[in-house]
Amino acid sequence: MPFCGHQWTPQTLASHVPRGSRGPAGPDLGGLGREPSAPTRGASLLTEQGATKWADVDTSAITHNTNLIKQLVGPKTAVMAVVKANGYGHGAVPAARAALKGGATWLGVSSVPEGIELRKAGIPEPILNLGYTPVAALSAAVAAKLSLTVYDQEGLGLVKTAATDIGVHVKLDSGMHRLGAAPDEAVRLAMEVHADPDLRLEGFWTHFADADGDAAFTKEQLRIFLDARAALVRGGATNFLSHTANSPGLLRFPEARLDLVRAGLLIYGVRPERHWDDLPTLRPALTWQTIVTHVMTVPAGASVGYGRRFRAPAPARVATIALGYGDGLHRRASEGGEAIVRGIAVPLAGTISMDQAALDVTNVRDVAPGDVVTVIGQDGEATLTAYDLAEASGTISYEVLCAISARVARRYT
Repeated sequence: MPFCGHQWTPQTLASHVPRGSRGPAGPDLGGLGREPSAPTRGASLLTEQGATKWADVDTSAITHNTNLIKQLVGPKTAVMAVVKANGYGHGAVPAARAALKGGATWLGVSSVPEGIELRKAGIPEPILNLGYTPVAALSAAVAAKLSLTVYDQEGLGLVKTAATDIGVHVKLDSGMHRLGAAPDEAVRLAMEVHADPDLRLEGFWTHFADADGDAAFTKEQLRIFLDARAALVRGGATNFLSHTANSPGLLRFPEARLDLVRAGLLIYGVRPERHWDDLPTLRPALTWQTIVTHVMTVPAGASVGYGRRFRAPAPARVATIALGYGDGLHRRASEGGEAIVRGIAVPLAGTISMDQAALDVTNVRDVAPGDVVTVIGQDGEATLTAYDLAEASGTISYEVLCAISARVARRYT
């Protein structure tokens, strides 16, 4: 099975199966996650590689979610699956393949190396580098047949030096003020691309700054873009893709779907805002779990962890888990974060460390080393989402997912 860009096939030792792995919440890592015929107290999750934390990624959910988006935008609008940042933590290559299966026809990355990773995996579909292309990366980008974003004269000059066929997408800054050319300059750049015999004006695009918030600002961004596009068409440019809508944009502004939408968070089954109810059958693709490594009773008044931020008001049972900020569990979640043990959500106890954290399991019976702990996902009747962890961490679900580090093995189903 592929794990974080390399092959990892865990094999369990016959008598070492984690306690507490029940039903769909428990992983099946080479036989792990099934109840042993004779449960062993204190059994640990021992694999050939010693895995104590993992993320299960349901690629069929990515396929399903992409198909929902394709149905929503209709046959005249293409779907670009954004798989940058290692597929928002889900794994770029498996996510790309699953999204293509669901109807995406384009892939979006943020750098040339990310695009090359997909090409090396044998993915032939169009790939757009949404970000900057350094001089040193141009030849590799051309060899990989990546489409490149241009937003200034320097970038255009760079792609011209290749003197070969390159698909170019000119980016207009309509208000994000990050990457992009002012409207008049964007039109001029696009016309120059259109006139160059070695370049193809493949796309003209912009990015919304607040499509999940300020509707008036988003509509003004769209107006600016459409005015520039009209000027480009009047200049004689044809047969290029117009695209503006990200995940919140494609949901909230049907008029912004145009020729192509760039779907990121949505394909992974997470809505841009928790309270939105669009696409009701959207399915989260990722479950993040670890195990209990130690359980102790601390007396009333005793503290747990760095800085002694947790103090037991009464004798408490505290479970240590094999997950910390080195794995992507934000230290800021120490105060309000939760995890699920034996089907019950319990609070974190004290400061999250680099490699470990602690849970207050006073109200959960029989917790023991080897029990599976769910940080994102469902166990029994309890569910924790990327939103829950984001709120506890003072951040957004995008960052929570992207932060899951390479130390966390990914398993794909």
